[in-house]
Amino acid sequence: MPEYEVSWTIELEAPGPVEAARAALAIHRNPASWATVFTVRSDTEDVTVDLDPEHTDPSGHGTRT
Repeated sequence: MPEYEVSWTIELEAPGPVEAARAALAIHRNPASWATVFTVRSDTEDVTVDLDPEHTDPSGHGTRT
């Protein structure tokens, strides 16, 4: 089975790196978050994957509400 590196990026302001990481984690874990776009890297390609391309589900489950 292939291995993938999956990343999610956000820009935000914070007093320091630990606080920035905590803020990003809180946003990503928020059920109302629209954090559904990821960069997926493998040995052969980089792909942007949007799990909610129609932006219909603020829960991030990628299903129509």
